[in-house]
Amino acid sequence: MIPAESKTLTDTSKENIPFRAPSRLTSRNVTAKVSVEPFGDVTKSAAPVVRTTNNVGFTNLPNQIHRKAVSRGFSLNLLITGFPGLGKSSFINALFCSDIYNKENPGPSKRPAPPTTRVDRHCFTLSEAHVRLRLCILDTPGFGQSLDNSTCWQPIVDCLESQFEAYLRAELSVSRKTVGSGSNCIPGLPDDNRVHACLYFINPSGHGLHQVDVESLKKLHNLVNLILVIGKADTLTTEECGQFKQTISRQLQENGIQVYDFPESVVTLCGEPNEKTLTEVRSWRRRQPFAVVCSDRLIEQADGRKIRGRVYPWGLVETENLAHNDFTALKNLLMHVHLQDLIDVTHARHYANYYSARLTAIAEASQFPIQPEGREPLSQLEAEKAERQKKLAKLECEMEAVFEQKVQERTAKLQENERDLEQRVAQWENQMALQLAEFERLKRAFEQQRDTWEAENRDALEMVRASMEKLDFKDRVRSKRKGLF
Repeated sequence: MIPAESKTLTDTSKENIPFRAPSRLTSRNVTAKVSVEPFGDVTKSAAPVVRTTNNVGFTNLPNQIHRKAVSRGFSLNLLITGFPGLGKSSFINALFCSDIYNKENPGPSKRPAPPTTRVDRHCFTLSEAHVRLRLCILDTPGFGQSLDNSTCWQPIVDCLESQFEAYLRAELSVSRKTVGSGSNCIPGLPDDNRVHACLYFINPSGHGLHQVDVESLKKLHNLVNLILVIGKADTLTTEECGQFKQTISRQLQENGIQVYDFPESVVTLCGEPNEKTLTEVRSWRRRQPFAVVCSDRLIEQADGRKIRGRVYPWGLVETENLAHNDFTALKNLLMHVHLQDLIDVTHARHYANYYSARLTAIAEASQFPIQPEGREPLSQLEAEKAERQKKLAKLECEMEAVFEQKVQERTAKLQENERDLEQRVAQWENQMALQLAEFERLKRAFEQQRDTWEAENRDALEMVRASMEKLDFKDRVRSKRKGLF
């Protein structure tokens, strides 16, 4: 394993492996140079292990594979998703020690947000110690920014399935033109565009996963290797971060969400590993989900070293410092230990599941008639006819049952509406009766008040009436006098 500080890939092709080709091959040389040891239970026809006592040369085979893989280059496809503003662009720049996201190529949160989730693909070629890596970053601008996020994960699912479908069609194609890359190269297959890992960034709220996160992870965990990352972890204290991780782990278990667990078996593939290396890997694995603090800023130290970090009034947070955050643990596991395993799991598990489901669906949709052995064609036709009639009868019964159910539901709905209307009419009638009674009461009260007032002011009313009659008489007399002249 390469230490986290090192940026040089060990070139095993330059190792001095002794090799001597035999000048002459004889039967005596063969019998004298090999020793046979049984492997397993030989009674079960297990192949014995033949160990050579001299150098034959096939020990150089790993170096040959290494040289071919390096000459082809390698491919890595990463999906970066999560709510905006969690430091995803800074994380990618820090992970690959380069300015992948810059002013010319801004991060997804700095681009105009689309109305819905969109999957953008950016490909780069990185070179380190003569090893070329074709890196494809898939980011998701607009994720979780709509008013309705009920299907914000669907474009991501469609993208993952479309990559599987393209690779499947290339495998089933008659003419294969392009070639893959790296140690997984299969001559005749195209470049591997399948997503090898999904870095899902979580908002450091301290209260657990959001419902959108839970639903998105449910849709994605069967299609890609999920790696959970808590962004901007410097907003949490050490105790809050630990409790937050426990809450997330409990939510994952309750919802049946499987994430990539960085298995220790990768370290122990070639025998007993270094105890220090195994201890480091175990300590890194225990930090899941990883809480990271990333920065694009390089800070020069007193000794001249430049480190990535964030400066605060109370001090400095270093990106690649395990005492401050989990970035170094994630980087070592992702790039130094489990990178090839991520690619292998993508092909052997996720793509294999899609491959099986896709071919099964094609076989079921084709409905090829299978003729049993020994059955005559006429009897086969009769059997097929009877089977079709049986299916039609079953379908008719189902349709009648559905129709009857719909009629009952409609009738029940109408009856419910009728009862509702009757209740409303009764309420309105009661309300009208109450209002009418109130009006009658007010009318009687008014008439009573009027009679009382008239009784109390009868003399005044008589005087007013008499004065009005007198004025009316004077007006009539005046009008008659005017008529005489």
